[in-house]
Amino acid sequence: MKKIHSNIVFLLLIVTVISSCEDYLDPGYDEFLEKDEVFSSYNYSLNYVRTIYSYLPSDALGETLMTDESKHSDEGSTYTLMNNGSWDSRTYIEGWKWGHNYAGIRRVHIFLDNVDTAIFVDPNTYKLTPSVNDTLRKQFKAEAKFLRAFYYFELLKRFGDPENNIGVPIVPEKVLTINDPLDFARSTYEECVSYIVKDCDEAAIDLPGRRYSADYGKVSKAAALALKSRLLLYAASPLANPTGDIEKWKAAAKAAQAVLEIPTYKLIDKATVQGDNMLSIFTVPNNDEVLFSSPVVQSNSFESNNLPPSFSGDGQINPTQDIVDAYETVLGYPITDERSGYLPNDPYYRRDKRLQYFIAINGSTIGDKIVDSYVGGKDGLSSKKGATKTGYYIRKYIDPTADVINNQTFAEHFWVHFRYAEMLLNYAEAMAEAYGIVTIPDGYTMSAYDAFKLIRDRAGLFTQATYIKSLSVEEFVEKVRNERRVELCFEGHRFWDVRRWKQGEKYFNSPIHGMKITRTDSVFTYNVFKVEDRVFESRMNVMPIPYDEIQKSKLLIQNIGW
Repeated sequence: MKKIHSNIVFLLLIVTVISSCEDYLDPGYDEFLEKDEVFSSYNYSLNYVRTIYSYLPSDALGETLMTDESKHSDEGSTYTLMNNGSWDSRTYIEGWKWGHNYAGIRRVHIFLDNVDTAIFVDPNTYKLTPSVNDTLRKQFKAEAKFLRAFYYFELLKRFGDPENNIGVPIVPEKVLTINDPLDFARSTYEECVSYIVKDCDEAAIDLPGRRYSADYGKVSKAAALALKSRLLLYAASPLANPTGDIEKWKAAAKAAQAVLEIPTYKLIDKATVQGDNMLSIFTVPNNDEVLFSSPVVQSNSFESNNLPPSFSGDGQINPTQDIVDAYETVLGYPITDERSGYLPNDPYYRRDKRLQYFIAINGSTIGDKIVDSYVGGKDGLSSKKGATKTGYYIRKYIDPTADVINNQTFAEHFWVHFRYAEMLLNYAEAMAEAYGIVTIPDGYTMSAYDAFKLIRDRAGLFTQATYIKSLSVEEFVEKVRNERRVELCFEGHRFWDVRRWKQGEKYFNSPIHGMKITRTDSVFTYNVFKVEDRVFESRMNVMPIPYDEIQKSKLLIQNIGW
């Protein structure tokens, strides 16, 4: 029988979150416990920390299917609704993230309200060295502040209206009861940005610069500073900064610089056990490029869902011709530039090597098998389930050693929240907007061009220094934007980048395309075709707050146009 108490009753719904840290691998619980029972037990206390982490997103693959990067192979997919514009505050596919992230924030507040008396070590250790518990309290408090910042950022980027300086409600930093007001008005966008920055700054003080081995998947100083960098980049961008306030760009540049100064991270630039550096970013845990990721999970589900049919996969995520065309040739020019050496009759010849690392094209090798995506090939265009609808399959994240048929060999999967390459691109964009292409101000060690060049050099492109340095700032920023597009494809950035640049009507309100490849003997013929129309309206720069949330509130105001 449930006991009814006037004080707070804790529902510990500890979901399964696989972590390499042993403290987070303890069995979960699903029972009602008094708060004193929870935080006086080191097992329960550690499990509560784990619960706070469980609200982190496990991936952002749904968002890539709502951009010009890709299409779902299932024509009946719910993403079709989003892409044809037939959605509203009742049917927005990620509307659930409003309640989800506020639930995570509430968990943080419960934890912070009790952390100063909580026990995080076993009784014997506590008796011998109580200072260990004090150290853990300090660290876990910092982790909780970062997670609160992360959850507020998830809310702000979706439901905030930066163009009109409207944010999301910042709820009181206490454990609310039924006796407290539970209806909150929206804070301003600037107030939300300041609040998140404060949490990031405070968290960074008490977190280690990097996590290794057993602690992989836990928050670090690098993660806190990376979140701040992304937030301030968004806040400086045209959607949130219509007047082009240069001080906001300077703040974004400084925030990115703080991450790049942490000495234990870098671009992966050497081959690894997986055979290639670019693929290893996403398949080899604890590598030098990943600043923060979800915990490692042993699974073949991504491969099973996305490999081509001849690999026993369902081929769900189909990259578009539009993202393929964004990759330059190795000479460092867009394929539309006559200097690029692009060959329409051999369109993949001497292209940016990231194209074949991230996208499976006709003739790609995955493991010991070859993708045949020409018409009539075993992975070719077809209306059949699992067959590509664009002529391409996703390659990024695929572990070629995974055994999807017998499930004898499992891949190590982890979702990358932040990586070093993103910070370089954040830096290049912000520095260019604030200081120009080649200027290195006092206190900085790189120009915008220097950071941009590091990314392209790793990709094996001829950087064409004279050509790039002679560009206007506006032209250079467009180059950086395209570099984000190709480097960070399928990582959840495109959905938000295009919106913060206010370019949704340019990129998302036009058809997406595919490549139809036909074969006659050994000769291939390539023809671009329209896959489907897409719809984007300016109101879609911000997401609608769920209809039910608006209906039950007297203070919450819906975003304009929704």
